[in-house]
Amino acid sequence: MKLPLCALMATVATEQIFVSAHARWKCPVPRSEDTGIKSGPCGDETNNFDFGDIIEVKPGPLRVTFEESVHHTGAPFRISLSGDGSDDDESCVLLDHIPHNDDAHPRPRLYEPSTYTAYAVTIDIPDVYCERCSLHLANPMTDKIGDRGGPDGIGCTDPDGTCFSVYHSCTRPIRVTGSVPRSEYQCPPVGGSLSDWPKEWTGDDGRAVDASVPGTYRRESAAWDYTLTDAPMRYRQDDDGMCGAADESIESLMDEVTSG
Repeated sequence: MKLPLCALMATVATEQIFVSAHARWKCPVPRSEDTGIKSGPCGDETNNFDFGDIIEVKPGPLRVTFEESVHHTGAPFRISLSGDGSDDDESCVLLDHIPHNDDAHPRPRLYEPSTYTAYAVTIDIPDVYCERCSLHLANPMTDKIGDRGGPDGIGCTDPDGTCFSVYHSCTRPIRVTGSVPRSEYQCPPVGGSLSDWPKEWTGDDGRAVDASVPGTYRRESAAWDYTLTDAPMRYRQDDDGMCGAADESIESLMDEVTSG
């Protein structure tokens, strides 16, 4: 049976949307379960902090988890903290150049969330007081930039730079119980307080690739076993918080937040 042209175009467009889907927060729970958000920082949910249940966290180590629905070789990640009640205010980068798991096996299958590649990393929440903040996840598609993404390439920049394809996810609102109002907090230089975070990862053909420049990305990968085995232990440790379980689904985590 032949489809009308308009129906065929709609079908193709839908398939393209799903095929390009990529990554999302797992814990803390995301505002949207969509893994294909390409308008930063939060897609249609940008500046939507109107959720009844607020996740409370304290300053210090916090394990967070996210997952990938389509494998993109060497595409790194960045985690930032939003303003209080605003995704538009300057965000504080908490961890940059989080390398990709190129050796994930089996590869994730888009329509089967149980196959998504899971990542866990422990970040440091600054000593801020924030009623409604959010963690932002960005994932530049450096697999799409050709030679620029190789160890000898110039890379691409994000945010608002030359990385033309970037995926985004934002957590539901979190209340941070620190002492400095978020509006008065001065973000430290990116990576300035993380002297032990590696400055290079594995690039094309197993060659070392520079990952020392904030916001400039190439194809960057490393070894993962759910946590990043190539990182110092403080980035791998379980803080015994809400994101410690490796096998909980997004659906069960969202149910816990809603019922709690």
